[in-house]
Amino acid sequence: MEFQAVIMAAGRGSHMMDLTASMPKPLLPIGNRPMIWYPVNMLQNAGFERAMIVTFESVGRDMIQAIYAAGGIKIDLEIVTIPNDEDWGAADSLRHIRDKIKTDVLVVSCDLVTNVELHLLADVHRAYDATATILLQSLKDQSAEGVPVPGTKSKRKSDQRDIIGLDDKGQRLLLLTAEADIDEALSIRTSLLRQHPYIQIKTNLKDAHMYILKKWVVDFLAENEAAKEHSTVKGELIPYLVKKQFSRPSGKGDKNEDQMDSIDPIQNNKQKDIDSYYSVNELTKTATEMSSWSEYGDSMSSASDNHIRCHTHIMQEGFCMRANTTAAYCEVNRQIVQQKLLYDDEPLTHPSASIKPKTTIGQDSMVGEGTTIGEKDSVKRSIIGKHCSIGDKVKIANSVVMDHVTIKDGCTIQGSILCGNTHINEGVELKDCIVGSSQNVPEKSKFSNEVIGDSNRMMEI
Repeated sequence: MEFQAVIMAAGRGSHMMDLTASMPKPLLPIGNRPMIWYPVNMLQNAGFERAMIVTFESVGRDMIQAIYAAGGIKIDLEIVTIPNDEDWGAADSLRHIRDKIKTDVLVVSCDLVTNVELHLLADVHRAYDATATILLQSLKDQSAEGVPVPGTKSKRKSDQRDIIGLDDKGQRLLLLTAEADIDEALSIRTSLLRQHPYIQIKTNLKDAHMYILKKWVVDFLAENEAAKEHSTVKGELIPYLVKKQFSRPSGKGDKNEDQMDSIDPIQNNKQKDIDSYYSVNELTKTATEMSSWSEYGDSMSSASDNHIRCHTHIMQEGFCMRANTTAAYCEVNRQIVQQKLLYDDEPLTHPSASIKPKTTIGQDSMVGEGTTIGEKDSVKRSIIGKHCSIGDKVKIANSVVMDHVTIKDGCTIQGSILCGNTHINEGVELKDCIVGSSQNVPEKSKFSNEVIGDSNRMMEI
C-alpha cells in the first residue's frame, strides 16, 4: 500500500450555516447523493480498496449508511470519530489518527467534487520525492464567482483568492498565501529569489484541498509541541512547509539573513526541527544515490540539502470544485448532471418517479426516487430530491429541492434551496432564497433574497 486515503469530514460548514444548521455538511445532497459520496467514489475509481473518514461522533453511523445507500460503493470504509464539541482543523485530525498512518497519506476534503485522475497527482509526488504534493484547480472555467447566491445579501462574502507562486516549470510550489493575509505588498524572501529568480505569481488557481503528505510530516505534527499550533493543513501546515523549503536545514552552517529576519518558532523552542523527522525508504534512498539528477542544476546543488520539497499538479481539464460555500454548493448541483460524475447509465429521472402529462423536465435536471410531479410543470437546471410532491403549474429553475418537500400548485421557485420536509403552499414565489428544514411557507407569499427559517415568521410543521 503506497498511500493511505483519508477524507476529512469534521468541518461544520461555517460558510454555509443556513444549510448545515439542520443537516451535517457531509450529508448535504449533491445530485441526490450525499456530498461525502463523491470523494469516496473518486478514491474507488482510482483503485483504492479502503479509505478512512474522520467525522464527528454524532454523524459516523448515519454517514456510513448514507454512502452505501447511495449506491456503487464497494471499498471498505473506516470511520474515525472526534468529539462533537471539538472544532478541529485537518491538521488536528491528522494528529488524532497518527497511529493509524503507516504510509504517505492522501488527504481529501469531503466537499471536493472532482473527476481528477489521481495517478497524475501521485506521479508528481513520486517523481520529485515531494514532502507535500498539492492539487490546484484552474478557475478559468469553473467558479462560483458571479453566480447568484441564495439568501440574505448582507450575509454574502466573496471568496478570498489564493496568491500562488510557481517555478518556471509550473510544478514547484514556491509561495502560498491568502489574499487577505497580504497587508500592502507581497514580500518574498531573498533565499527564495536566489534559487528561483523567476517566479510565476498566479491568482487564477485555487487550492483544491487535496494533498499527498509524507508520513514523517504527520509524525512531525503529532510530536512537535510547536507544530501542534498548526490546526489547518491549507492555512498553516502547507504554507509552513513551503517556506521551510528555502531555509537551511538545522545544523548546516550559520543563520542566513532570511533566518534572522523570520525566526522559526519551531526551531526556536529547542525541540527537534522538522528536518529531524525526515526519513526515506531504502528503495528511494538507493535510487537517489545512484542518480545524477539535480532539480536545481550544478550552480545550486547545495539547495538539495533541504529535504523539504512542495510540488503541485494543476488540473486544467475536467471538473474540480469545492462545495464549501452556499454559492459553490448551488453551482455544483447545477453542473453535476453534465459533468459525467454520475453513472453513465443512471437515469436522470428515477424510474419510480411519477411525472404527469404536459410537464417539461430539462436534460440538465434530476428527479429523485418516489417523487411525484404534477401537470404543466417546468423543471430546468434543478435537482429534485426523493419523495417530494410537486403540484400543478409549478416552475422550478436553478434550484435545489431536498428530500420530502411539498410544493403546492402555481408556485415559482427560482435560484433557491429548499431544505428537507419543507411545505410550500399555493402560489408562493421564491427568488434566490433559502428555506430551512421543516418550514411552512404561507400561500401566495413572495420572498426574494431571504433566509426563511425564523420562527417568528414561519410556522414549523
